[in-house]
Amino acid sequence: MIDASRLRLLEAMGVDVYALRAREEPQPAGQTQQSRDDSDGVQALRVAVVCAKGVRADARLARLFKHLPQIFGTHAETLVWLDAGADGELAAAAEAQAYLVFGATMARALGAQLSTMQQSTATIAVTAEPAQLPGGAADKRALWQALKPIARRLRGAVG
Repeated sequence: MIDASRLRLLEAMGVDVYALRAREEPQPAGQTQQSRDDSDGVQALRVAVVCAKGVRADARLARLFKHLPQIFGTHAETLVWLDAGADGELAAAAEAQAYLVFGATMARALGAQLSTMQQSTATIAVTAEPAQLPGGAADKRALWQALKPIARRLRGAVG
């Protein structure tokens, strides 16, 4: 910082000194919401990740799955994993504020499980098929574009 004598000198010369604001450490969305839950009894933020059976075991996608809580600014406990059965159908959809769906077939399966009210109030992001995700730059950009609405929703719910 600039000491008081230099500030007076700069002020006498007509120079406006602007100080940067202190950087506020971002608080994960899940932690803030969890503290709200303790006091208000409000339902915790949840993100349901919908994928086909066996996709979570895919080594090519392990890094993405590991970093999902970090991408969304939440804790791992806020993610609810919904794996489809062998027939490609979901047994039951969990109640969540946001849904991340891997592939169009899983999106159809999720749509069959959710009510119209749930579909209209939740943020639903559909990515490409899991086999296409670890592809080139265009595929990665499309993935990030799909993840952004969920991250915005979680930030908006906290802030």
